[in-house]
Amino acid sequence: MEMRAPRFLWMIASILLLVATTGTAQPRGDQYLRISFIDVGQGDAIWIQTPTAPNGSPGKNIIIDGGPDRHGKNRVLAYLTTYGLAPGSTIDYVIATHPHTDHYPGLIDLLEQYEVRTIIDSGFPKDGPEFAAFVHAAETETIGGQRSQFIKLRNQPLPVLDWGAVTAEILYAEKDLPDLGQGNDRENNASTVIKLTFGKFSFLLMGDGEGKERNQAPNTSHFVEEILLKKFQNTPDKLHATVLKAGHHGSETGSTGPFLAAVKPAIVVVMSGRRSFNGTFLPDTSVLNRYTALGTTVVRTDFNDAQEHRDTTNDADGDDIYIYTNGDTLRLYQARGPQGARRWTRLRTIQE
Repeated sequence: MEMRAPRFLWMIASILLLVATTGTAQPRGDQYLRISFIDVGQGDAIWIQTPTAPNGSPGKNIIIDGGPDRHGKNRVLAYLTTYGLAPGSTIDYVIATHPHTDHYPGLIDLLEQYEVRTIIDSGFPKDGPEFAAFVHAAETETIGGQRSQFIKLRNQPLPVLDWGAVTAEILYAEKDLPDLGQGNDRENNASTVIKLTFGKFSFLLMGDGEGKERNQAPNTSHFVEEILLKKFQNTPDKLHATVLKAGHHGSETGSTGPFLAAVKPAIVVVMSGRRSFNGTFLPDTSVLNRYTALGTTVVRTDFNDAQEHRDTTNDADGDDIYIYTNGDTLRLYQARGPQGARRWTRLRTIQE
């Protein structure tokens, strides 16, 4: 993956490379929150780098989901290495939102190649050798010769997330609740939902949490979206977010009208690829229309994939999305252009 960037971004990347061996990708005195939405094709992978804390302690590295691919095809590994978090460094949190194979397999490589302090899993039961491999890697992970913390949310009280200068909270964790659908929908609705706030900006990360059945009208919320709306009906600001990472890759099963009205996102990030679901590709046009009706900026990791006739063999082609903010100004970038010559293109700036 070769990407050309504005000069200041390359300066940042150079600094990060210098400090990678210290176990953190945040230089002392760095006051920026950085969030990378890594193009892994059909799947999710998010890298969060928090600012240096007011007391001078270094920022933290958090990985939420790792995409579907492993080893040489794992773009999360390639991205982390390119932007300064070399294998052998420390990752503070690895979070698997739920046990679908477009979300967790790439995390196994991270557990093998990095030292991870805390691993968080939804705790939703999943059979099969691949997920068993992830659980084994999490249970045996060590840092500094000591066993890492492994939290299964279904079985434990919600943890307090220590993300330094950034406020982070788990808004929803599946606790074997009834009426959350069947089959794949049930697993989607086991997704852990996280909100983080830094300065004047906030980010709501939905995993694959859904809001309805595909054939239901979007003017009524169900499943995870209904639970969140009811939970915070007396504290509506809790759901409002500057940036929404769309649930379930922009599927018609999510992003209901009442939920979007509560979140009021200025930016929606859709993480999707070119996988056919019985002839349907994500995101759904109807959902995109709901986003644009709100006047939001929509940015997608499948940028131009349809026009380039991509499929699941080559849709992880580097349409990465990058946000950074000092708490007062937020800048949104995407890597665009032909493969081998991508440039970071600024798509929006928000000044509060």
